[in-house]
Amino acid sequence: MKLTTFASALLLGIGAAISPNLMAADAPALPPSLFLPELILPTDDIPASSEPEKLRKKYFAFSDSDFTYEYEGQQKTIDQFIDEANVRSFLILKDGKIVYERNVFPYSRWSKHQSWSVNKQILSALVGIAIEEGAISSVEDPMDQYDPRLAVNGFAGITFRQALQMSSGISYNEQEDRYNLFFDVINDYYSFGRSGATLVDKTTAPELTQAYEPDSKWQYASINSQAIAMGLTAAINKPLQEYLYEKLFDPMGIADESKILVDGDDTEFTFCCLYATSRTYAAIGLLYSNYGFYNGKQIIPADWVRLSTSFDDPTSWTGAEGVSPEGNTSDLFGFAYHWWPLKGEREDFTALGVYGQSIHILPKQNTVIVRLSGDYDTPDAHRIEAVVLGRAIADYLD
Repeated sequence: MKLTTFASALLLGIGAAISPNLMAADAPALPPSLFLPELILPTDDIPASSEPEKLRKKYFAFSDSDFTYEYEGQQKTIDQFIDEANVRSFLILKDGKIVYERNVFPYSRWSKHQSWSVNKQILSALVGIAIEEGAISSVEDPMDQYDPRLAVNGFAGITFRQALQMSSGISYNEQEDRYNLFFDVINDYYSFGRSGATLVDKTTAPELTQAYEPDSKWQYASINSQAIAMGLTAAINKPLQEYLYEKLFDPMGIADESKILVDGDDTEFTFCCLYATSRTYAAIGLLYSNYGFYNGKQIIPADWVRLSTSFDDPTSWTGAEGVSPEGNTSDLFGFAYHWWPLKGEREDFTALGVYGQSIHILPKQNTVIVRLSGDYDTPDAHRIEAVVLGRAIADYLD
């Protein structure tokens, strides 16, 4: 059974149904602004914390009318960036307080924004917590030690570190295979398992062979995140969204509800697809800005935060080694434990998701900048500019 006509219509976000014979191979041609998986796949709710702590505001600390930044020889304003990069929500924290918050209509303070790959950075936090608690002995442990189903293809023997650093060597075409994954999971869900594939099926597929020697090359492959999730889930012996709430969102005092996309087996998407408010993303940024300390608690081990977000682990990748977010050729970005450290003396780093999602964290300047966008026309074209803007904001606030 293929996608139902109704499901196909929802997928494209239009009133008229598309052909039910749509194949996964056609997926990359789908207009990204119309790709809304949350409309046709189930989601699991993640409640607000049992003891919510709202982010506080500090008024008159930042004036967008007085602030400009220079990019490619031009003086620009935040308004220009928001317009050109199709920003939906822009939020700035300084010293733990909101100093600027703008939500572009129809988005509001309460809107839940698709994380896209920013969820990978949250997954990294959960791995660090599991290691600290002893559920995982070491980041150098093979993932199939915890979930033997990963031993059937190219993930056999691959460690958590190798998958976190996108150096597993797995054979994966990020653009084509990522879309194929969505469509196979959708087919599985609407055919009640008679066709398509679950997330576990996709992660343990025999065609996922080794394309190159592990640790020899950096290659962005979202399927690494699903393999990490399988190993992690087996180690903690509970659903990942429960662990996320129990170990992160509840102790942090996250005040807003979130949700996460799941497949027909209630398995979580971990390479994408958390839906949360801009303030929830800002709180995650603040947690990392404070090296895992938040709401009076050390929630993530400080050493894990440092290794995840910097070049301190010698096996992490720098921009000079071919690390570059899609659509960029700059050597500004490196890659550590599913986070993007940035070159320079600031020791800043960022979470990144396709179509303009980012949490830029500048710990030395106690600044966090959240950008949530629908940057579809030129995907990811504003990633470098967003870093330049973020650094200029941090300097302005100092």
